[in-house]
Amino acid sequence: MRRVLATVLMMVVAACGAPSGDAGPVTTATPTTVPTTASTTTPVEGSTTVTTAPAVEQQVVEVFFIQDGEYAKPVARVIPATADIGANTLRALLAGVSADEAEAGLSTAIPGDTLLLGLRIADGTATVDLSREFEQGGGSFGMLSRLAQVVYTITQFDTVDRVVFWLDGEPVTVFSGEGILLEDPVTRDDYQSLLPTDPPIERWDQGDVGDLSGVGSADLRKVVLVTSNDVLNVRSDAGVANPIIGSLLPGVIVETTPETRTVSGSVWQVVETPAGPGWVNARFLASVLSETEFAGDARVLGVLDEFAEIAASQGDLTSVVSRRGLYVAHNAPPIRFDVDELDTVLSDTKTYKWGSAALEPDSPELPSRTFAEAIGDRFVSTYKDTDTSILFDEVELGGNGNIAEFAIPFELAGFHFVSVYDPGDNPDFGGLDWTAWYVSIDYEDGNPVIVGLTVNEWAP
Repeated sequence: MRRVLATVLMMVVAACGAPSGDAGPVTTATPTTVPTTASTTTPVEGSTTVTTAPAVEQQVVEVFFIQDGEYAKPVARVIPATADIGANTLRALLAGVSADEAEAGLSTAIPGDTLLLGLRIADGTATVDLSREFEQGGGSFGMLSRLAQVVYTITQFDTVDRVVFWLDGEPVTVFSGEGILLEDPVTRDDYQSLLPTDPPIERWDQGDVGDLSGVGSADLRKVVLVTSNDVLNVRSDAGVANPIIGSLLPGVIVETTPETRTVSGSVWQVVETPAGPGWVNARFLASVLSETEFAGDARVLGVLDEFAEIAASQGDLTSVVSRRGLYVAHNAPPIRFDVDELDTVLSDTKTYKWGSAALEPDSPELPSRTFAEAIGDRFVSTYKDTDTSILFDEVELGGNGNIAEFAIPFELAGFHFVSVYDPGDNPDFGGLDWTAWYVSIDYEDGNPVIVGLTVNEWAP
């Protein structure tokens, strides 16, 4: 629960060009009242009356420092509950950590001589004006961390959702020599991956999982469909509402149990982890079998045959595609077509701007094509060509193609695949009109299904 920012936040220092304004009328929790001196005493003959100052209302707020260089930790501060409580909170942040806090592993990325020049809050946006010292120093982590500290601290108040940074009375679009873009307001979500507000979740690699040599392949699964900078969360029970007990890195192979549960339409499965059994979304698990077993499964090419027949007739792909849906990487990161779309995706007249090996993603020259035109028809043309070659778990490339390890997107690299390669047919182009499709395969209910399609091509 974020705090309610009390009263009106005014300028803390008058500066030319600095932001100004107020937060509007809001309510606040009842502040703690403490006297600034001892209580007044009753005078006796020959003594002097002691007069105390009026009691001062105080407010407990949080400022965010960095614990052990790993995550943002809120620390309580007591400040006067005056009209500029937001500014006073930021001043408490800029004051840094105490000696005891530093000994306990707390630190701050904010330079100690940074000054708060102004603060304005309007329509959920806090405009924070700091002195130029705020961008002194170097290193991406340090620069991003200090931004995060300010954002986390000021967004504890209910009136603030996002933050705009100014330096010395001027708006900031590019911050520091690290070139950090601040053209748009930032929120807590912008910094959670770099500086989480909770202790980091333990991440397990293959070494952490341990030796699985004695486990049968039917009980093994590999983490797939996760980007290189992400993880698969393991939870205490099925469903995203349950606590995370750890996370698995992409490509890690784990032992599973037969126990599954469906929550909000997603199938969850139990996996064995260093912290004990946990639940993961089974959409991100792939079957594990040897290359020999995969290449020797005649049903795999049968699935490709059926896919090509359905594509040629613009029929229903549901029978040959994974329950996860179909991931398509068309000279761009993979996008997913939901399983509910597969019955009509080939006959749908909706068009898309499909990626190109020769054009930038935002190029106006990218043609608009339907799924059938860009994917279905072109796969059939490649698959049915008389000189097409078929390989299992092996990338085949023509001239000017991506190097093999980058031919298939990282998210799909954990699956077995079939390479469908059509060499260049036009002698005028010296073979540089080739096309390759990589069909990612998984097993569901013991049967091979298509999970992804990746196109790689070169055309003059």
